[in-house]
Amino acid sequence: MESSGDSFDWCESFGGSIGSTVGPDSLALQSRHWALVIVTMVGAEMTGVVGPGGVVLGGGMISLSVAVYDTLFRLALSQGRRSLAIGLLFAKLAAFLGLGWLVLTSGSGRPDPLGFALGVTCFPAAVVWFAVRGRKG
Repeated sequence: MESSGDSFDWCESFGGSIGSTVGPDSLALQSRHWALVIVTMVGAEMTGVVGPGGVVLGGGMISLSVAVYDTLFRLALSQGRRSLAIGLLFAKLAAFLGLGWLVLTSGSGRPDPLGFALGVTCFPAAVVWFAVRGRKG
């Protein structure tokens, strides 16, 4: 590996592609995510199969995770440190996985795991929705 600043060319090009996906569109993506969380929560409440609190907690956790990464990534890119932005992704992921584990394994007040998973899954569904419909209208 080279010792110059160009040794992370792959990381910088990867960071540039990530940089094109986070930005002004993140608000529209978060809006679609929360619309899906609300629909899922209402469906959970109506059917009683999964806990609506777990849906909201899972949706909130993934939403917070993406918002934190978006903020950190913008900060790192504004300082010209793209490799730091990639490192922050992994640090944030590890932190939120740890927090999620604590929430799901805590005592009697833990959320419904299936509801939590459905809430988290609303974000990838919002990404697909945004990719299919977001640029058209």
